[in-house]
Amino acid sequence: MTLQDLLDKVCDGESDNKTSQKLGISRVMFSKYRNGHKTPSDEMIEKMAMLANVDPIEAYLATYAEKISNPRIAEQFRQLVA
Repeated sequence: MTLQDLLDKVCDGESDNKTSQKLGISRVMFSKYRNGHKTPSDEMIEKMAMLANVDPIEAYLATYAEKISNPRIAEQFRQLVA
């Protein structure tokens, strides 16, 4: 799973705008997550995991894999949630 996969699961077919309202954030902030310009806070990761019905540990690993600049280590994180 990647952060994008998590965001897609949170959306569950709804628009980014509707999803951002459910999360209590602006559409602009959700777009920053979607485009990789911002990483969700731990609190937001928890909220996304709950809405997406995903194990929070998987959500954290997917999100933090995006933050890691070393591609080898990032891939190891992704494999943990594959």
